[in-house]
Amino acid sequence: MDALLARYASRPGLLDALHAMVILEEGGGAEEEAPTLTELALTHLRASRGRGRAAPPLALGELFERCASRYAPEQRRSLGALRGAARFFGEALGEETPVDELRPELVAAALGRYRSAETANSHFRRLRLAVNWAVREGLLETSPIAGLAPRRVDWREPAWLAPDRVERILRAAEAHPGPAEAGIGAFLALGFLAGVRTAEILRARWEDLDLEGGVLRIPRPKGFTKGRRPRLVELEPNAVAWLRKWRDWTAEHRGGAAAGRIVRDEHAIRDWKARRLAPADAWGNGATHNAARHTYATMHVAAFRNAAATALNLGHGRSTEMLERHYRGLVPRSVAEAYWRILPAPGPLPPPEPAPGRGFRSDLHGRGRPD
Repeated sequence: MDALLARYASRPGLLDALHAMVILEEGGGAEEEAPTLTELALTHLRASRGRGRAAPPLALGELFERCASRYAPEQRRSLGALRGAARFFGEALGEETPVDELRPELVAAALGRYRSAETANSHFRRLRLAVNWAVREGLLETSPIAGLAPRRVDWREPAWLAPDRVERILRAAEAHPGPAEAGIGAFLALGFLAGVRTAEILRARWEDLDLEGGVLRIPRPKGFTKGRRPRLVELEPNAVAWLRKWRDWTAEHRGGAAAGRIVRDEHAIRDWKARRLAPADAWGNGATHNAARHTYATMHVAAFRNAAATALNLGHGRSTEMLERHYRGLVPRSVAEAYWRILPAPGPLPPPEPAPGRGFRSDLHGRGRPD
């Protein structure tokens, strides 16, 4: 009872009802030998009357802080996006502004500072996520921005890479495998040939790969810490071939077993891209953000013509709406079939390269480049 009233004491309707019961109780003359459940509730209410009303309203800055506390530390991208939205709305609307005083027109005016609809929608979705979480937790009665929708974004073709360009990237990893801790080759194979998100690759472990069964298990899709079942990705034969080659290479150079995180040094991946890829083959920034995943989706649905299977592998659930809207029909089937015939070269891979340190000289660019 104590916990129940503590949870609902701030609800005006319940307070009014209990206050009315107090008046009726005090007006009667009958006495009971033992207190009833109603009397126990009223006794508690008299002792804590006004406690719910005295609680300060939830401030905007506090909302984001409490919402961020539910994320695990390794969910850096999700936390970064949430904190970016917190900074923006804190400056535009004020960190001390009560959340229940927000209005759709105020939020829309703040977001109107951005010319880019994608950036504005990114901040808005983080605010909506935090507000909806507060409603579920009982911190707010209702969402004050329920009537606000994201800005319309016109369709734009996703940045996908042609098969010959992807093959050059994979061959570059074969020729220059990078440090053993970086897991460059497996990183590339999981992105281009399995469509795994970058954040999911950085959390992936060799134990999640069943190469004999051709399945990758992703325990925490999109970084969720709980409440989401693992996603299974069915691997195509060339993806299995590439991953098997890199697994055996990793086992040889990491002490005899491919275990633990596939990528142990994510900073080495960025450095490898800068040193080993020609400008025409670079990807992962600006207009080519998420190009590996976009390429996988484009080539998979074009080659196998099974939108439901592609959507499941991507983690879209049973809905093929996003796949149909963005990826179907971008390339001919013959081009996509060539993509799934890209196989690793026969023969062993070179030994790992040392991680570049201060004063490292790239043999590609011929000039010193500090780490």
